[in-house]
Amino acid sequence: MFVYRRFFNPNNDVAFRKIFAIEQNKPLLLSFLNSILRRKGNNIIEEVKLLPQNSTKSILNVSCYDKSGYRYIVEMQNKRFSIFIQRLEHYISHSTYSNQLQNVDYLELKPKILLTILNHKIFPKEIKYISYYSNCEEKTNKCFLPNISYAFIELPKFDKCNEQLKTPEDYWIYLLKEAGNKNELPKNAPNEIQAAYKILEIYNWNLADVKNYENTMMAILDRNDEIITAIEEGREEGKKEVREIIEYQLLKKGWSSQNISDFYTNLLVKKSNN
Repeated sequence: MFVYRRFFNPNNDVAFRKIFAIEQNKPLLLSFLNSILRRKGNNIIEEVKLLPQNSTKSILNVSCYDKSGYRYIVEMQNKRFSIFIQRLEHYISHSTYSNQLQNVDYLELKPKILLTILNHKIFPKEIKYISYYSNCEEKTNKCFLPNISYAFIELPKFDKCNEQLKTPEDYWIYLLKEAGNKNELPKNAPNEIQAAYKILEIYNWNLADVKNYENTMMAILDRNDEIITAIEEGREEGKKEVREIIEYQLLKKGWSSQNISDFYTNLLVKKSNN
């Protein structure tokens, strides 16, 4: 059955960069950063400069800095990693270390903020869909080490429907989570959000970009299949290892090989009857 789709999925790397990593769309990036990082008053980010994307295999999707020199790294993460947090910490630390190799004065190093958007949950359920992390002193809870901080958006935790959207933050997260499944813009969407939806409209894309989009989607699906296969293989390997441990313990207790075989046969019979 054919399913009509009006918008491409913004979680796709190609679509994500079309919205946020093109010079002419910097107002959308500004709106997104100010909304998600909850910047107000004198803390509003008024201008950003996009940094060149050195490799399509890079961890980052969008990298920029503002007029104060603060660097913002925005990543759309579709893959699951067992050491995901460690990977992020390594990346942001390596980024700072690379600056040192270029003989940058320590006093010139500016804060970095890593904003990661996730298609899966990584924190406990009591942590809300947006969470912020910085290096704070334990007793005073004050931040004296401000140069590295993190923000996370866990899309599965966002459960607001169209009618519940009120702030630009709501509209941006709703777009990231739902745009690929919807055929209409949400009601009363701000101008920047409307512009982002227009960019995602399928009929506004040329064939080359569509092909890149499809290739990226296939890569994600292939990676997910690899993970599922590895999990299944791991389960079978784990079952085998557990069985070997049990057999060894039973042999130590004086069981014969035949008794152990009968034991497993009875277990299988009970399992099939349940």
